[in-house]
Amino acid sequence: VAAYHRDGYLLPRFRLDDAQLAAGRRAMDEILANNPDVMPEQLVNAHLVDGEGTAQGVRGCSEFLTLAALPPLVDLVAQVLRTENVILWACQIFCKLPGQGKAVPFHQDGQYWPIQPLRACSAWISLDTSDAENGALQVLPGSHHKGHVEHVQRVDDEACISYIVDPDVLAPMLPQARTLELQPGEVSLHDSMILHGSGRNTSARRRAGIAAVYMPAECHFNREVETEGARKG
Repeated sequence: VAAYHRDGYLLPRFRLDDAQLAAGRRAMDEILANNPDVMPEQLVNAHLVDGEGTAQGVRGCSEFLTLAALPPLVDLVAQVLRTENVILWACQIFCKLPGQGKAVPFHQDGQYWPIQPLRACSAWISLDTSDAENGALQVLPGSHHKGHVEHVQRVDDEACISYIVDPDVLAPMLPQARTLELQPGEVSLHDSMILHGSGRNTSARRRAGIAAVYMPAECHFNREVETEGARKG
């Protein structure tokens, strides 16, 4: 827990077992097949079945909810959030297809989310091998302590978000970036304010995973607030 709060991220020992990993991969294949017109890097609310609620028309799969609700994983998240009760409020699929997966420029998730007070943790559940070649997650350790870092709007066809850290602000920090390489079934946790991103998938291998996002039950997701990230991202 101390390392998470110092660095803004953690690579815990938790790992999906073989059956859970196989179920996750089947669900990944299913959601890709059921949503051919949705960018595979932007399959939001993937745990909601048949586009229910505010899933933006994505036909999801309940297996993603099952994985995100695994007690050992939820316990880890509760520990780093220093709370007893957490709410899973988002579950998004990031799938970078071989040779064409888009980049996710460096940003802070907290600039997109109207959580009051802002306390949230994202669990990246890797379903494929995730490495530098196929666009693994990169983080800037300790950057969550900087508060809100200047973001700007930059539209790029090769990127899947457009409200990103000002490139001039980011440049001197990039040499400290760490690539979080994961094997299938492994997990990383990161704070809502850590600077993070990922490159394009230039390999012949898929890079897919689940981003499950949790907040303490004592926090409030204020849907009446439109963040800059929501407007420009």
